[in-house]
Amino acid sequence: MPEVERLDHVALFSKDVTKTAAFYCQWAGMEVIHARNDGADVRWLRKAGDALGLIIVLLQSDDGRPGGRMDHFGFHVPARADVDAIAQRAKDEGVPLEGPSYAGPVVGYYCVIQDPDGNELEFSCEQLKA
Repeated sequence: MPEVERLDHVALFSKDVTKTAAFYCQWAGMEVIHARNDGADVRWLRKAGDALGLIIVLLQSDDGRPGGRMDHFGFHVPARADVDAIAQRAKDEGVPLEGPSYAGPVVGYYCVIQDPDGNELEFSCEQLKA
């Protein structure tokens, strides 16, 4: 079997790729690195300045998320104060929010928000690194 170098991208269905792309840019520091419409609207997003980072591919779908559901994206932040700031901002802006919570030394300190399509973003610190 050939060697797999790294996880390159995750593709998500989106009801409105423009709105969802803007959400990831605003909340997770990502940028649109590719956009096209060849019968369906598509956006590729990556952490700004990270040329080898994981790409999120957003695919326009009127069905939202047909055929299944992704669990969440995990974004590392440096400190609890960052998690708290994200949670407060989500609360202030009416973005669906879970936490912040501490779940021990493996899961760490985290909060979870939802993008416009209901996909979850976890912002955490103090997680055990494998």
